[in-house]
Amino acid sequence: MNRAWLTLALMSALFFIITAATFTSLGVVLPAMVTELGWSWTEAGTGFGLLAIFCGITSTVPAVLIRRFGVRACLLAGSGVMAAAFLCFAQAHSVITYFIGASLAGLGFTLLATVPGTYLLSRLFARPSFAFGLYFTLGGLGGVAGPLLYFAVMGVTGHWRSYWVVAGILVVLTGIIAALLVDSQTDVARAEETDPEISTESWDLRAALQTPQFWILAAAYSAFLICGITANSVSVAHLTQMGVAAVTAGSMMSLEALLNAGARLAGGILIRFVSARLLLAIGLGSLMVGLLALGVARDMPMMLVYATGVGIGYGLTFFASTILLLDYFGRRPYLELFATVNLISTVGAVAPALAGFTRDQTGGFVPFFLALTLLTGLVLLAVLMMRPPHKRAA
Repeated sequence: MNRAWLTLALMSALFFIITAATFTSLGVVLPAMVTELGWSWTEAGTGFGLLAIFCGITSTVPAVLIRRFGVRACLLAGSGVMAAAFLCFAQAHSVITYFIGASLAGLGFTLLATVPGTYLLSRLFARPSFAFGLYFTLGGLGGVAGPLLYFAVMGVTGHWRSYWVVAGILVVLTGIIAALLVDSQTDVARAEETDPEISTESWDLRAALQTPQFWILAAAYSAFLICGITANSVSVAHLTQMGVAAVTAGSMMSLEALLNAGARLAGGILIRFVSARLLLAIGLGSLMVGLLALGVARDMPMMLVYATGVGIGYGLTFFASTILLLDYFGRRPYLELFATVNLISTVGAVAPALAGFTRDQTGGFVPFFLALTLLTGLVLLAVLMMRPPHKRAA
């Protein structure tokens, strides 16, 4: 059990620093990069989109690496990819270099974050819901730290390039340490299932893909990613366009990330008393409220509604959709199923580019926020009607 908690600590630390150094940081750094390098917001949003796209389209890569070479090889490969990604960010003078760095960072995130992390936890803990919640919470706190770390480095060095050097060093070192020390041998799935919420039916990837429940969960997972990526990539630009100070707008991102992390921990605790499906519905509803508030935010009260809605919605939806995937289809196919859900969610990676295009064409981001709210509402309706699947007899 001590090895299980050590692995949880190591993977949480890795999730923390990689979250801080990628999605949340890039959204805060982009305005400075756009100003200095003369990019359009469509170009800036496209780079952010590439980060998300490569997180998605490479999501089956860690599953293949883990099955063939083990989780340590996956983590070491991710550390090497991240070293190259942050070097590109730090040396970016052309938009092509930025695009390459963003693409590599997406692959590195996939190799280091939730796919290997949840795979290990599902093998190490007999009742993994609290471990998942704690892992997601500590990782989510990286979203709080990312903007703060950026402003701290800027205060010392005065330039955004220095931040990418510092962030890259932190990610690579943490990845290497985790690769060396995690427990990659224990597997509680070999014993009889003791968690009453986890299915004991003999699911496999093919059978799961034939159920509507899998696709609803994939849509919910995609929804929180689309909303979160959009908020992280354009909220600072949107709020400053509305007259909000950049530091205040960045602080809202930190608050959003803090509430995001807290919602994940709350989910890990509440799951013993409230169904994961209800938590998922609450999360999707909160995302809708947050997006609408972001669209009209001009003062502190509405900005707090935006940060609260998106933060809690993101955290609860992330936690609940992941737990339901494990509960509905069991432990054995979980690695491939979670990787497949991440692959499907790649559709959300176009959101930053579309948001940037919307601003370039209409002068603002609000029409895009409204469209996302409508789509999230459709997913919420499907979740409310969803029931646990049962495997068809052969």
